[in-house]
Amino acid sequence: MFLKHILYWIVKNAFLIIFTLYNRLEVRGTANIQANVPIILASNHASNADPPLIGGAYPGRLRYIAKESLFRVPVLGFFIRALGAIPVSREDSQRAGAVMKLMLDRLKDGESILIFPEGTRSGDGRLKPLEGGAALLSVKSGVPILPVYISGSHRFCPKGSLLPRPVKLTITFAAPVFPDAGAMSDKEKRMKLMRELEESLVRMAGEVDQHD
Repeated sequence: MFLKHILYWIVKNAFLIIFTLYNRLEVRGTANIQANVPIILASNHASNADPPLIGGAYPGRLRYIAKESLFRVPVLGFFIRALGAIPVSREDSQRAGAVMKLMLDRLKDGESILIFPEGTRSGDGRLKPLEGGAALLSVKSGVPILPVYISGSHRFCPKGSLLPRPVKLTITFAAPVFPDAGAMSDKEKRMKLMRELEESLVRMAGEVDQHD
């Protein structure tokens, strides 16, 4: 276990150095991160590079779901395992309940989870409609959601590109959103969380575009 943690930090910081030098990676909003507590990071998704991007920028250790087949790819399998990826079989990935239980167990163990609520990558970088998994996970676990916005990753390695491009990348961490502790139904709590998460992601997208 100790060696796994050491390997994680080596790979994590290696990616951070590479993205910083090659892509002039800028990280904003780190004051919104509370260290050493479990949290659900919910990010927009435009590239396969997004998990190591966020993993490198986030000061803590993250876990995220990855297809089991990726672990059998030489080199790639080594790196995603080192970065905390959790293998999920094709059968389990088609059963939302199995994935939800897996992530709930990780949160219960005090780990933080990275999730992409759009459900699929955005080819043009525009935010797609959000699915309800992050909100459901937050309501069931009581763990807050930390909205994350990545700018530029859709241009980093677009379809048909053989090599990653040296485009500027920006990661922004927003203030966390918390599941409502009031008398609302779970459905109402999920809908409220989804609205707050979407508003936060849209706001960060606008701020990054204006700044850049």
